[in-house]
Order: sequence, then structure tokens, then C-alpha cells
Amino acid sequence: MDIVSSYSAATLGWHIIQAVPLIVWPQVIIGLLNIDAPTPAGLPTTGVELYFARSLGFALLALGMVTVVLTGALPMTSMVETPTDSISPYANAVILLTTLHHAAQAFYCWARYNQTSQNGFLLGFAGTAALATFGLWCVLFGGDKSRVSSQTGADKRTSNFPFGRPDKKKQ
Repeated sequence: MDIVSSYSAATLGWHIIQAVPLIVWPQVIIGLLNIDAPTPAGLPTTGVELYFARSLGFALLALGMVTVVLTGALPMTSMVETPTDSISPYANAVILLTTLHHAAQAFYCWARYNQTSQNGFLLGFAGTAALATFGLWCVLFGGDKSRVSSQTGADKRTSNFPFGRPDKKKQ
């Protein structure tokens, strides 16, 4: 499994961890995060709150699955038709967008943790910040094929400017 596939699988896993409680137990999540309301947390949730919680859960699942499919971690064609070294043309764009999503979510969780001191926001920050960092690393270094020489072990894209052999000197 290459690094891009690992990132897309980690993103899907994180979105599943967030989506399942929102879909199955939206009342619990709404009760846990209802810290600003002056009313007691035991009040029944409204239909609008349930709708938005479940819609967010399904959207997180869809985002995770789209990430896995568009990065090429889940091939959509047979191995006979495409070479094994091909990289999805959408991988860099999807990784960039999901990295921005994780970074924005990490910023929000950190701001809410500083305001409320609730450990749930700190855990959310830790998970999304780790994925944002992993995604940034994938954007910068993940898609490149290795260009290391089998003879010398050096990178083929570098120059030998200061230490190269000088050309024949003019006499």
C-alpha cells in the first residue's frame, strides 16, 4: 500500500469514527456539544437537529468514500486494462481538498477547546491535525516516483555543479 492509499484509508477511517455516532445516536452528540445553551441537556432534540446531525454523518461518509475512490486506492478498472504504476489524475486535487478540510476542522476544534476546555474538542483537534499534517506530507512528497540511481544511490534530479568533473581546460 503506497502512502496516498494510506492517507485515503486513514481519512475514511476518521470520517467513519465521526459519522457513525452522528447517524446512530444524534441525540447523544447534540447533548454532549450543547454547552452554550442555558437550558438543561435533558431536553428532547428537535427534528431539525436530528436532520442536520444525520445529514452531516452521511456527508462525512460520502467524503471519506469519495477520497478513497478518487485517489486511486480503490481501483475502478481491472488490472488488465491499466498498468499498475498509474496514479489517479485526481489524487493530488483530492488530497489537497481533504487536507484543507482537516486543517479547517483542526482549527475549529482548537478554537472551541480554548473557549470551552472540553476534552472532546481536544481529541478532535488531535485527530484532524494529524490527518492535516499527513495530507500535507502527501501533497508535497507522496505522489513523486523515486528517481534514485541504482548504481550510485543518488537522486537523479540533482546537479553535480560544485563537485562535478571540469570540462577539458582550455590551454
